[in-house]
Amino acid sequence: MASTDERQMKPEPMRLVLLEQLPLQSPGTKIRFLGCVHEYQGKNATLVLKESCPASTGTPKVLVNITNVLESVNHELLQVGAWLNIVGYVTKAAKTVKSSSSKRVRSTRQKPPVVDALMLWSAGAIKLQEYKASARSYQDTALQTG
Repeated sequence: MASTDERQMKPEPMRLVLLEQLPLQSPGTKIRFLGCVHEYQGKNATLVLKESCPASTGTPKVLVNITNVLESVNHELLQVGAWLNIVGYVTKAAKTVKSSSSKRVRSTRQKPPVVDALMLWSAGAIKLQEYKASARSYQDTALQTG
């Protein structure tokens, strides 16, 4: 529930974010974002979404748990290359993991954020650059009025 609602009578507002902004979101944040399906892990009902199709190495990704909506999801939404709108809660923030090898070389990699889906639906054909520009414009407007 919304932290500003003392009696907790109103649902928390949703934030429109770009997939690349997900690592900046705190656990518990309710978000809406767009992503392209790159993999579906059936054992744990998890979608791997990235911000471009096809994705290059280093493209930001997010793991989306769809257990709560699995009964309403058709196979077309799970197809690699499908663009989806997702509404859900961030459950795990992105983490940087340091690893070392026997040669004392340290490397870091980013563990992707995890989102529990409340709703998901097809985004259809996307003009990604126009979508990103519109989303950023909306975010700027929301900051000015909020």
